[in-house]
Amino acid sequence: MGRRAVLRGIVGGATVLAGAGLLAGCGGDGGSGQQPAADDGKPRRGGRLRAAFTGSSMESAGVLQATATPVDYVRARIVWDTIGEIDGSKPVWRVAESVEPNADATVWTVRVRDGITFSDGKAVTADDLLFSLRAFASQPTTQSAFLAGLDAKASRARDKRTVELRLKSADGFFDLALAQSMFVFPDGTKDFAKAPGSGPFVLKQWSRGRSSLLTARKDYWGAGGPYLDEIELLSVTDADARLNGLKAGQFDYAGALTLPTTRSEANNPRLRITTAPRELWGELSFSMNLSTDPFTHAQAVEAVRYAIDREAMVRTVTLGKGEVADDAMGRHQSWYDSSLRRVEYDPDRARRLLSSGGLKGTKLSIRTSNYEYGPLEAATAFVEQGRKAGLNVAVDTVPAADFYTDMKSLLGAPIKTSFYHPLPLPLALNSYYGPQASYPFTGPSDSTLDGLMRAMHTAVGDKRTKAVHDVQQYLYQHGGDAVFVRVPTVAGAAPAVRGVQAYGFFDYPSLRDAYLAS
Repeated sequence: MGRRAVLRGIVGGATVLAGAGLLAGCGGDGGSGQQPAADDGKPRRGGRLRAAFTGSSMESAGVLQATATPVDYVRARIVWDTIGEIDGSKPVWRVAESVEPNADATVWTVRVRDGITFSDGKAVTADDLLFSLRAFASQPTTQSAFLAGLDAKASRARDKRTVELRLKSADGFFDLALAQSMFVFPDGTKDFAKAPGSGPFVLKQWSRGRSSLLTARKDYWGAGGPYLDEIELLSVTDADARLNGLKAGQFDYAGALTLPTTRSEANNPRLRITTAPRELWGELSFSMNLSTDPFTHAQAVEAVRYAIDREAMVRTVTLGKGEVADDAMGRHQSWYDSSLRRVEYDPDRARRLLSSGGLKGTKLSIRTSNYEYGPLEAATAFVEQGRKAGLNVAVDTVPAADFYTDMKSLLGAPIKTSFYHPLPLPLALNSYYGPQASYPFTGPSDSTLDGLMRAMHTAVGDKRTKAVHDVQQYLYQHGGDAVFVRVPTVAGAAPAVRGVQAYGFFDYPSLRDAYLAS
C-alpha cells in the first residue's frame, strides 16, 4: 500500500464519519462567517466549477488507483458511484439498496439498487458489483485492506440484483468496510482507465499533473445533482499555490489548505475558509513501541503521557484551532467511549514515575517528519515539555519521502509521531491494533487485546458499540498511544460555491451536488 494510503488514515488514516455540507447553506460547518453569495437554498443549475487539489507523479485515470492522490480521488467520486458512503455515523447506501448480515456476520447480502445505469447505458447488476470487489481485493489498492476478510472466490451473485458476500471469519463491521470507496464498474473490465461509471459526471479530458475536465450526465439516476454543467479539476501540489490561485480567482475551490491560512485569511471577503466537522479532524499521537526499551516499563509510558502539555500543543501546534485529545482516537464518533478521562499535564508525577521505575534520565529520540503540518511541530514542542518532566528528548527528523517508505524502521522505532487521519473507529482500531493490524505502531499485540479484538469482530447489532468500548478501555489503560491533540483540516472556496459534501472524506470531498449560487 502506498504512502498516500498511510497519510489518509487507512494505514496511518480514508474516511471518518461526516455528511454535513462543507459549503452549504449559509457558510457550511466551521465557515469563517463572511457574507455568502445570495442563495435562496435552491441549487442553481449550470456553470463550471474549478477546483484545485493536491496531485503528484502517481496520478492515474484508472479506477483501481483512484485513491493514490487527492485530485484523482475527488474525480473518482463523481465518475464511479460507490456501494455506499459514510454519512454521520452510519453507512448510506448508493449502488447498494441494502446490506444485511446473517446471524453470525459471516455472510453479508447486498441488494443492488434498481434503475442505475453506467454512462454507456448498460444497467448496473450484481455481477458488476461482485467483479469490482474482486478487482479491489486482488490488487494493491487502499480498498484491499478493508476487503482482507472477504472470501472473493466463495462469494457469488445469486441473481441480477443480489450478491452474497462470504467472509473468511465473522466481521460485524463489514458494512463499514463496504462504505470505504468501493467504486463499481462493469463486469469484465480490462482497461481500468476507461471503465464506464454510474456517477453523475463523465471524464472528457485528462492530463497527468495538470487538469481534468468532466461533464454532467443528463441521465444520472440519483436525486438532486448534478447541478453543474462541468467540473474542472486542477492538480496543484503546493498548498500556498492553491490558496493564491483561489485568491486570484483562478479556482473556485481549494482543498487541503494549511492551518495558518485560517489566521491570515479569516477576514478576506473574497473567500470562505471552511473547517472540517470535528469527527473528521486528524489526531496527533506519540506512539510508543511497547516491545522496546524504555516502553517495556509501564512507568515510561505513563510518564510520557503526563509529560505532554496538551493545552500548550493546542495553542502552538494547532494555532488554537484544535482541541485536546484524551489518549484515544475517534472522538466525536458515535463509537467513541466518552467515559474516558483526560490525562492532565503533570510533569512532577512524570518525574516520580521515572524515578520509581529506575528510569531517571531516560533519553528519547522521537522519529518524525514534515510530510504534513503537525508531526514535526509537535515533536519539537515536546523537547521542552519532556525536559520539565525529567525526559531527555531529541527529535529524529526523517525526510518526508522516506518516513513511511522505510516501514521497518518506523515500526521498530521506540517512539514516533503518528498522524491518524479519520476512519470509522472500528476500522481504525483494526488497522493499528490486534492480531490483524496492518501497521502496529505500538508493537505486537498481547493475548488480552487479541481476545478483545476478536470479540469486537464477532459482535453484531446492539453489541457492537460495547465491544468497541471494551477495546478502547484496554488501550487507554495498557496501550502505547498517547493521542494528545486533534487537528482540524481546512479548505477554501469562493463565496458562491455551495453543496460540497464530505461523506467521510473532507480532503477528498464529493462534488456530486455542488453548485454555484448567484
